[in-house]
Amino acid sequence: MELQMTGLEKRMSKLFSNKGKLFVAAFDHPQIYGIMQGLENTPSLVASLRASEIDGFILNPGMVSHIRPQDFKNKLLVLRASVGGTMLTWDSYDGNYHQSIASAEHAAALDADAALFMFVLGGTRDKDSELELSRVCEEYHRLGIPVIAEVLNANYEKNNDSDFIASGARIAAELGADIIKAFYCKDFERVTSQCPVPVILAGGPKEADITEVVKEVVSKGAKGLAFGRNLFQADDIKGLIKDLDRALRK
Repeated sequence: MELQMTGLEKRMSKLFSNKGKLFVAAFDHPQIYGIMQGLENTPSLVASLRASEIDGFILNPGMVSHIRPQDFKNKLLVLRASVGGTMLTWDSYDGNYHQSIASAEHAAALDADAALFMFVLGGTRDKDSELELSRVCEEYHRLGIPVIAEVLNANYEKNNDSDFIASGARIAAELGADIIKAFYCKDFERVTSQCPVPVILAGGPKEADITEVVKEVVSKGAKGLAFGRNLFQADDIKGLIKDLDRALRK
């Protein structure tokens, strides 16, 4: 008798259905920064990319209802489901810990294909971060929704440290995360080779040719991209998406 795929397995398969890779545009930044150059009108930007090679979008819960269904046809929704405060004042932002803002039921009602949670380590609240990630993984898995953990260091300057990223990715996977979103580091193979779940790149060094960075990390085991500013602040976003897609899925 043929075994049936679980809901979680079906969604994971869907996420990586395009040649085994995942390419999403991260348009969730305004929940921290408010108004941003390039994201003045997110629904219009999403609409302009409906025929692009992008597989889907990372969006905040409140923005989803403002996207026209026809602009989201055949695109994936990754729901940004955690917050750490805003950067309108530094006193508001908690760089040590991010908390869930959307239940699994809410994500299911929005027809999310996955949910993204920030997983902050290296600060004063590592235990709280671990407990929160463990809790949301259990909650979301009950409804078959994959969890993406974005590994962040409380000290932002260490987000490209190979030792930290490799350990943070492994910890997140051990706690139940299905996919890891991680920043670039020179020894990216250390991250992917010791992590049992797919790792997608969160962004590359600003001074580098981002297309070459993508080729490098793919050769070292990366399974996808989740780019924000690199895309929405690009001079030619459609052209860049085409180039990145080619580098990712060559």
